[in-house]
Amino acid sequence: MDISEDDVTLIRVMKRYFETKAEVGALKVQLETARRAAGTEIATFYDPRSNLEHADVIVRQEQLKRDMLRLMDWAEAWGRGETSGSTG
Repeated sequence: MDISEDDVTLIRVMKRYFETKAEVGALKVQLETARRAAGTEIATFYDPRSNLEHADVIVRQEQLKRDMLRLMDWAEAWGRGETSGSTG
């Protein structure tokens, strides 16, 4: 079985995708637990400008979600044969 450099890169991208997805899930549990304990509305709680106590975690979760989209975009491009080995 021949494995190209792009194939190895895809494996790395998907590994990173699933690691990121797991981190997003853990942050979601952490934030939802805090939100329920505080009895705060979803929109208010997840606004980092009004929830300074959890702003860093909220912003981190959003950054990770954007990373997941970027990684999946790369994997989809790989599937169409449009990659050149770089994940940006």
